This record gives sequence, structure tokens and C-alpha cells, in this order.
Amino acid sequence: MINVKKAVFVFCAAVGFAGALGSASAQPTRQACMQALFDCNDGVMSQCTVVSRSCGVYGIYL
Repeated sequence: MINVKKAVFVFCAAVGFAGALGSASAQPTRQACMQALFDCNDGVMSQCTVVSRSCGVYGIYL
């Protein structure tokens, strides 16, 4: 029974650690968000995605 508990603990710890590494990303700077906004206004749709997802999530309001 103890081996099962250890196995479940190790599995949960590994999943949590992998999730933490997978979701770690750098916060964009205000300058990067401004440049992405200018590019979005010029018609670059990928930069519009950056503005809406990254800059808004981190609370960088333009």
C-alpha cells in the first residue's frame, strides 16, 4: 500500500513540475506591446494575437 502511495505522489509531483515548466513564459515589456500594437494596426494579424493574449493577460494596457 505504501508503494502505491509513493507512486501516486511521484506521479502527481511530476505532472505538477511539468505543468509549471510548460506554462512558464516571459512577461512582455510595455515597449514590446506597443510595437506589437503598431504592427497590428499595420495589418500583421499575428501581432494582434500577441496584443490580445499576452499584453492583456499581464495587465499591460496600452
